[in-house]
Amino acid sequence: MGSSSSKTAKTAAGVAKRHYPQRTPQHTNAPSAPRQPPGQSTTPGPTVHPQAQASSSKDQSISLDASDPDFARSLRALGPVSPAPTHSHSAMSQQTPDQHSSRPPIFPNPASNPAVQILTARENLARMAEAEFARPGKDRVGRRFLDVITIRQVLSLRDDRGMGAGDIEKKLGLATGVVERLGGKGVVGDTTVGGL
Repeated sequence: MGSSSSKTAKTAAGVAKRHYPQRTPQHTNAPSAPRQPPGQSTTPGPTVHPQAQASSSKDQSISLDASDPDFARSLRALGPVSPAPTHSHSAMSQQTPDQHSSRPPIFPNPASNPAVQILTARENLARMAEAEFARPGKDRVGRRFLDVITIRQVLSLRDDRGMGAGDIEKKLGLATGVVERLGGKGVVGDTTVGGL
């Protein structure tokens, strides 16, 4: 900041000025020829993008295109190319069984995927619960799925009145072991929030 070396550098930079080359103006009265855009020539020749023409016979333009030595050299350098594997049903049907079994699968097996297993189990439980709730009142003996009101009744009978699990299950028409699955006293409980 207050260093004398930085002040010296500033004064030295002011002494050495840059000099740019001078352009000489070209004044001519003769009109110049119109400039062609780059890539276009005035001599007639083949066009860059010829019109596409379908042909059922081989003509001279096809022969010239096929005789490109650079293109032929590139093709020879590439050699035979195998297509990228696709995993659509139509592409896999053309493969032999040996080709299909030699590659590892790219997608995990749904039977061993934990997320898929959880979703499948949840879907099965929801289906069973809906079927149980759809049954009429007297056919609901041996219920395994409980709604909130029934859970509150179970907790009130078990915790407040001291009834046994078997008696609660008989009184409410529950399947054997449903009350035990709620856990002991204090695991699942009835609470009131905000005076509700």
